[in-house]
Amino acid sequence: MFKTALIIQEDLILLRILERLMRTHGYSCRSIRTLAELNIEDQERVYDLIISDILFEGIAPLDFVFQIGEIIMHKSLIVVTNMGQEKVRQQISKSRSVAGFFSIPIDLDDIQKLIA
Repeated sequence: MFKTALIIQEDLILLRILERLMRTHGYSCRSIRTLAELNIEDQERVYDLIISDILFEGIAPLDFVFQIGEIIMHKSLIVVTNMGQEKVRQQISKSRSVAGFFSIPIDLDDIQKLIA
């Protein structure tokens, strides 16, 4: 049985790279560019992994990490973002629900270590 992943990333090129990486590692993958694309099926399933940005209009980055856990059931969350504020990075990294925090540009080897 495939492990499942949800990727939420506005940058189309990065979205496709992450999607390919996940499929290479045996994940069944759903990829979306905005939170507006989430649907009822997403809320009814439990994802093994979510890889997501934290910069969304109308949601504070720190709030997003906690809200995504209430909206979409998942076992692990990896953040891939353009967010450069060190204070926010430290606070998000302390969260038990966040397995990794990566600023763009990313090193795919670091993400592979978490998903392999």
